Amino acid sequence: MSADLLSIADPTEQRPVPIAELFYSFQGEGVNLGRRALLVRFLGCNLTCGYRQAPATGDIPAQGTMLCDTEYTWNSAKHDLSDGVRHLTPQGVWDELINLDPATATPSIAPVDLIVVTGGEPLLHQDAILHLARQAALTGRHIEIETNATIKPNPKLLSPGVAFNAGPKLASSAVPRKKRIKPDAIRAIEASGQARWKFVVSTLEDLTEIAELQAEFGLTEIWLSPEGTTPTRVLERMRMAASFALAHGWNLTTREHVLIWGGQRAK
Repeated sequence: MSADLLSIADPTEQRPVPIAELFYSFQGEGVNLGRRALLVRFLGCNLTCGYRQAPATGDIPAQGTMLCDTEYTWNSAKHDLSDGVRHLTPQGVWDELINLDPATATPSIAPVDLIVVTGGEPLLHQDAILHLARQAALTGRHIEIETNATIKPNPKLLSPGVAFNAGPKLASSAVPRKKRIKPDAIRAIEASGQARWKFVVSTLEDLTEIAELQAEFGLTEIWLSPEGTTPTRVLERMRMAASFALAHGWNLTTREHVLIWGGQRAK
């Protein structure tokens, strides 16, 4: 079904939202590693990974070992947050995503059936995601929401075809625990039955903390994702985590986009 034939569910949901990137690539991590995907990256985050609080100036060094690889979505001390950002309605986002699908121009190519919603923190923009989820369902696509699990999802998002790649941040992020661990949000996402818990790991201490969080919240499907924006660092982190993951019944993913393209944006 053509994107322009799908009705807008509610005009109030058509407030423009800030979009850092829209692109077509592979899903680089997690259960859908290697699958073609249409990706939308929202601007803005409620955490400051690598720092205890948002830096006031660009020369402030990171305090944590788990660094954010998308600081350009929130760290205004180091980045011009207006650079390349567009304010689009949710329907405008959808239309651009469909135009990125190579099947739109070449019908002989299979349509992309996975949409990855990321950030920043995408659950800051739930009305827009709800619209994307409705459109995805109408076209036989699935949505993955990559979230830091600090915000409870709208119950309307707990529907077939929507999955959460939920990654609570660990002590190595330097973010205070009361900001990064929100029990109500974690329990709501776990109770949805639609969660994959994807933890970014940079130290051995991270692995111990993940085990503690699993016991505290009854987390089910756990994936470890290596921190790093270079192939060498990604492989080092994977080797560090592999034996621990096997011993605890966890899954281990890589960062395929980093292995292929390094730290390039929109890849």
